[in-house]
Amino acid sequence: MKAALPFAFLLTPLAAFAQPGTLDPAFGSNGRAVAMVTGNYSSGEAITEQTDGRIIVGGATPGSALLVRFLSDGTLDAGFGNNGFVLTDVDAGNDFVGSVAMRSDGRIVAGGVRFSSSAVGQAIVMRHLSNGALDNSFGTGGIRTITFTGPGSSFIKGLVLQPDGRIVACGERYTGSAWRSFVLRLGTDGTTDSGFGIVELDVNATGDDNATDIALLDDGRIVVCGSTTGQAGGGMFVVRLNGNGTFDSSFGTDGRKVLDIGGGGSDKGNSVRVQPDGRILVCGVIDGDSGYRVGVARLMTDGTLDPSFATSGAAQFDLGVDGQATPSLALQPDGRILLSVADNTASAPRVKVVRLSGDGTPDPTFGTNGIGTSDATSGNNEEAAVRTLFLADGGIAVVGTVDTPNNIQVAVWKFRSGWSMGIAGPLSKGSISAAPNPALDFVVLTSTAPLDIRGKVMLHDAAGTALEADVIRSAQGLRVDTRRLAPGAYTLSFTTAEGVATARFIKQ
Repeated sequence: MKAALPFAFLLTPLAAFAQPGTLDPAFGSNGRAVAMVTGNYSSGEAITEQTDGRIIVGGATPGSALLVRFLSDGTLDAGFGNNGFVLTDVDAGNDFVGSVAMRSDGRIVAGGVRFSSSAVGQAIVMRHLSNGALDNSFGTGGIRTITFTGPGSSFIKGLVLQPDGRIVACGERYTGSAWRSFVLRLGTDGTTDSGFGIVELDVNATGDDNATDIALLDDGRIVVCGSTTGQAGGGMFVVRLNGNGTFDSSFGTDGRKVLDIGGGGSDKGNSVRVQPDGRILVCGVIDGDSGYRVGVARLMTDGTLDPSFATSGAAQFDLGVDGQATPSLALQPDGRILLSVADNTASAPRVKVVRLSGDGTPDPTFGTNGIGTSDATSGNNEEAAVRTLFLADGGIAVVGTVDTPNNIQVAVWKFRSGWSMGIAGPLSKGSISAAPNPALDFVVLTSTAPLDIRGKVMLHDAAGTALEADVIRSAQGLRVDTRRLAPGAYTLSFTTAEGVATARFIKQ
C-alpha cells in the first residue's frame, strides 16, 4: 500500500515544448554568451553559479587572472568589477584561474597560478567579494600563494568548499624531474590547515602525475582524478582520501586506482563526480587502437569498475576529439549523466553535450541519439569546451572559448535539458512553502494538500552533484538535515503520483 504524506510538490516542466539537447535561445545570442574581453585573447576554464542564478566564469587574459559574471540571461553583469570583468594582475607574468566556487555570502573563491617574469608559476587561491573586489580578510590582500620547495612551477586545478567553509584544492607541481599531484586544505582565512597540510598523491613513483579535478563525499572524504604516466603503467587515476588527508585504504590499492580503458596506457582523467550512493564517475580522453575517444567510467565504493554501467563499467564515445580535449561531467537530479566536450578535430569544431541514462547508455530523448551540438552562430572557426555545470533553472551550461572574427574569447553555451529545477505553478493541489529559507541546520518543506511521495528523495547541489539526503518524513512535512552541507543552493527531487517534483532551498 502506498503511504500518502500531507505535503507535496508538482512539477510542470517549463521547457516541455523544447527539445532537450538544443541551445536555449533566451540565453546570450541564440544560446551562447561571449565575454569579449579587451586584449589578444581570453579563456574560460571554470564555472559556478550564484544562488540568484548569475554565472561566474574563471579563466585568463594576457597578464591577468580573469573572472567574468553573467546575468542569468547571458548578458554581462555591469555591477561586477568593470562592466562584468575582474582582471587581477597578481605577478609579472600571465596569471590564471582554473577553478571557482561560491560561498553563500556571495564571496568567490578561485584557484589557479601566478607567473613570475621568468615564467615560474606558483599555485594561488584568491577570494573576491560579491562585487569582484579582492577580499582583504583572506590571505594577503585577498590572495594566498602556496609555496613549495624546489625550482618548478605549481598550479591549482580543482577546488571545492567543505560545509565548514574550509577550502580543499588539488593541483600539480614540478619537482625538477617529474610532475607530482597534491591536495591541500586551507582555513576560511586562507591559512594552511595544520591538521591536513599538503598531501602528495604519489600515484606513480616512476612517472608524472597530473591532478585535474576534485569532489567531496558527504562524509568528508575527498576524491581526486587525473592522469599518470611512467614505467609502472599509466592511465586515468582516481584517488580517495579520508577527511584528515590520509589515504583511504578501503579504495583501490592504498587509496589509489588507475584505469586503462583504451588499452594503450595513456588515458587522461579530466573530471570527477560522486553519486549519492558513493559511486564515482570519472571521464577523460581515451587513447585506443582506433584513435582518441571520450571515456566515462563508474567505480564502486571500493574502487572496482561497476559492472552495471555501460560495458563492464566504462563507456567510450567517438566524438571527434584529439588528445588535448577536455571532457567534463555534471549530474542531473534524476540520475542522468551529462558530458560535454568539443569535437576539436573537426574543420569547424563545435561544443557537444552527451546525456547518458543512469546505466551509461545514451539517452535517446536528448539531442540526436543522446548528443546535443552547438550551432549558435554562423562564422565560427572554432569552439572549445572545458567544464560543464547543471544550472538551478534546469539548463546545462558549458564554459570554454570561441574563435571570434577578432580573437579567441570566453564563451558560455546553455543547452536545454527538459528538466525544471524550480517549483513551477500553479500547483494543481495546494501550495508549497519551505522554512527556514535560507536554512542553517534544517529545512522543512510543506504543502497544504497531500500527494504520494514514491521512492528515494534525491539531493543535488548547484553543480548537479548528487549528495546523500538526510530526510525525515513526518506529519509536519519533509525535514532535511542541512548541517553537513556546504553553503549554497540545493535542490530536492522525488517522484510523486503525478510525476517528478522538485524544490529548491539555500543553505547559509
